[in-house]
Amino acid sequence: MNSGDRLDRIEAILAATAVQQQANTEALTRLEAQTFANSEAIGRLEVQTLANATAIDRLTDRVDNIAVRQQASAELLDRLVDRVDRMVSAIQNHQEALRLLQQQQNEWRDQMRIIQTEIHDLWQYLNNQLRNRGNGGGQN
Repeated sequence: MNSGDRLDRIEAILAATAVQQQANTEALTRLEAQTFANSEAIGRLEVQTLANATAIDRLTDRVDNIAVRQQASAELLDRLVDRVDRMVSAIQNHQEALRLLQQQQNEWRDQMRIIQTEIHDLWQYLNNQLRNRGNGGGQN
């Protein structure tokens, strides 16, 4: 293979790399949009969690008042305690979902950083190869 063919091959690789880099940039943009959407969803879940915690506090106060005023209302008290348990479980589920979303978001960011670094390194390597060709270096 002569140097002209090699240069053509390197230019083709650079062109393909540029296309892949553009695709990766677009994928990163989509990922950032999804990350933003996830952040908004996390914010909404945090607001809901706070509202649920406030509701639990109100229900706990109500249960205490009912128990003090009316010992005979054991059936009502049992229903309220079950409701509080479901709300606590829902909050715990929300918190676990938030943790998993944050973990996934961090993993995606790490993967995208690795991909960007690899593309950058490959781009630099190929550019250096082209410069070396132009300077008379690396002729075999």
